[in-house]
Amino acid sequence: MPTASSSPAARLRAALFQPIDLAWLVFFRLGAGVLIATEHAGAVVLGHPQAYLASRQHFTYLLAPLPNLSAPVLYALYAAVIGAGLAVASGWYYRAATIILCVGCWWIFLLDSTSYINHHYLFCLVAGLLVVLPAHRAASLDVRAGRVTPAITAPAWTRYLLLGQLGLVYFFAGLAKLNADWLAARPLTVWLSHKGSWWLVGPLLTQPWLPWLMSYAGLLLDLLVAPLLLWRPTRPWAYGAAAFFHLSNVIIFGLGTFPWFSLLMTALFFDPDFPRRLPDAAGRWFRRQVPMPVVGTIDNIIPSRSWQQAVVAGLTIYGAVQVAVPLRHFLYPGQTHWTEEGHNFAWHMMLRSKMSTASFRVRFATDGHEEIADLSTIVAPTQHRFADHPDCLLRVAHWLAADYQMKGHPLSAVFVDSRVALNGRPAQPLIAPDVNLLHHRPTLHMATWLAPAPE
Repeated sequence: MPTASSSPAARLRAALFQPIDLAWLVFFRLGAGVLIATEHAGAVVLGHPQAYLASRQHFTYLLAPLPNLSAPVLYALYAAVIGAGLAVASGWYYRAATIILCVGCWWIFLLDSTSYINHHYLFCLVAGLLVVLPAHRAASLDVRAGRVTPAITAPAWTRYLLLGQLGLVYFFAGLAKLNADWLAARPLTVWLSHKGSWWLVGPLLTQPWLPWLMSYAGLLLDLLVAPLLLWRPTRPWAYGAAAFFHLSNVIIFGLGTFPWFSLLMTALFFDPDFPRRLPDAAGRWFRRQVPMPVVGTIDNIIPSRSWQQAVVAGLTIYGAVQVAVPLRHFLYPGQTHWTEEGHNFAWHMMLRSKMSTASFRVRFATDGHEEIADLSTIVAPTQHRFADHPDCLLRVAHWLAADYQMKGHPLSAVFVDSRVALNGRPAQPLIAPDVNLLHHRPTLHMATWLAPAPE
């Protein structure tokens, strides 16, 4: 144990490597593995792979230009993720399963930027964190088969890592809500206005006061829930509020497995032994499978100082990246919800409603005449969200130029008539119709060729 004269670094290492009950990590392994597998199985049922295969071109991320996948490879990838998720949950060849799960989740996620969803990004991050967590050291098939030495504790940094990750998600989601449109309840007013025909709850969802209540309740929850969960007296109440919030989202918006995954991670704020106190069969199973650590029997093997320093360095780098990436949108001028610059990976969840259209006009290099381009050979109907994103419009312009060039009709210019209705406003041009998109290339730099955001 560190003495009173120990350095702050030594006290930090002692806190991070203090052994804590492993029950919480087994609980998380079971839930995360099943929910990630369920999410991807649901994607197959809903036709996401079919939509990908129906597209000739794909809007890959600039820093991850993945090649197109054939049907057998794509379905094998989904099958691998589903199988790996179930293997992680059961603790069967856990380390190999987590690597497959991590690679598979990221690969599927990065296939098309127009299908970006925040909770898919969170699944990818969690899949990566599971690789380094010793979640298979109890109540697992690996323990039963003798492939790993069983344990009843884990170092405290494993729990802090997941709590920090979820705390940042909540915080940045709340920070992003501090914008004029959210404070004026515009996004929720648009979404709820279409739900008046719903059975039983329709009349409630179209009440004019409800978008305001939900907007400010969501803002307060995101900003306050993590601090309130950290304080024991308010923890049950904060979890109850989070449960109400996420279950309401299930009823109103669906959102797949994300609300359940959020409740799973939010439960980790309770004491590490909380799974043993679950009611009925669940609690009995944890009490039987993960024995309670007893003072004097805890394995106090302390890792070497160099290993502790490596873990602290890794946690610091990961935390710095998770803070810096959501803040990068402040480097871009203008309104993020209009330009989309810095929007992804920043936990801007359900902050804007967009209705967009786009048509392209091409000018031939040979004689200068113009015509409206046929997008059917370039963009599939399922990729309609490309019109929300300036960088995607730019890519379509260059794809059209390449397509016309291949057919022997070189182009000198490509223009777009792109109109976007942001949060219920009248549609306005996203790009001025006289901007020749062939003069620009998709980059991470500020797009100076965009039309001003609506007032």
